[in-house]
Amino acid sequence: MAVMHTQKFLGSRWPEQLGDSWKQQSLDFQAKTHEVALKILRAMALSLGRDEYEFIEPFDIESEENPSFMAWNWYPPVPEGTSKLPPRLHAHADMDVITLLYQRTGDTGLEIAPGKDVDENPDLKEIGNIWNAVPTAKHWTPIDPIEGCITVNIGDGLQWWTDGLFKSTYHRVRAPKDGDNKGSRMSVPYFVNPRLNYTFQGPEKKFPPLSGFDLLAKTGNAYEARKHDPQGKWREQAYGNNPPQNQYATVEGANGRESTVPVAAN
Repeated sequence: MAVMHTQKFLGSRWPEQLGDSWKQQSLDFQAKTHEVALKILRAMALSLGRDEYEFIEPFDIESEENPSFMAWNWYPPVPEGTSKLPPRLHAHADMDVITLLYQRTGDTGLEIAPGKDVDENPDLKEIGNIWNAVPTAKHWTPIDPIEGCITVNIGDGLQWWTDGLFKSTYHRVRAPKDGDNKGSRMSVPYFVNPRLNYTFQGPEKKFPPLSGFDLLAKTGNAYEARKHDPQGKWREQAYGNNPPQNQYATVEGANGRESTVPVAAN
């Protein structure tokens, strides 16, 4: 049975040659993936001894403020005889809450270094390390595709939300080694973020409040600035601006749970 949602964050550009049926199948697949993500987040909350719905309510795929999205990654093939290649994707941690990743069987190359195993793991003084902090890992562990399994990465947002108890998963896609498939590589990640207007903070308040918009803005700024400015000025554009100094208030929602929300500064 198909999971039906009125998804608000649909995207505006679709490959016309694949037709409307592919678009609808993609949206249905994204909705089903979102349901899986909510189950994972609920389990994580329970494991922390927190309200099992704390990580559920902010992730409403039908909300006008929904920023969660799915992507389709294609890595071009590597010519035979090529050596000393850089990684297909350099080491980074995602800036969302969690990422669900589908990999194609046989497409090797993904490696992870859990946050606790990274030497240069910034203490999240600022969200946004996808381009400006390349970690030095003690050990990289291959995560080859297993049929029927989904890879789940912890993002900076969840590390922030848990006061650093859950560490961001640093990962990279290495270049093919001898004996590896050097053809094209494909993957489908689903980036899970809270509503743009939802502000969260860990119970110990180790880090200041952060909103879904903050997470999405950092991700978008990093990717767009890098793409359009290969000379390197994107670093300053993406991370050099001072964020607005919001004031915050704690309010009780209709469900009886408290939330921290931004209010206009005087």
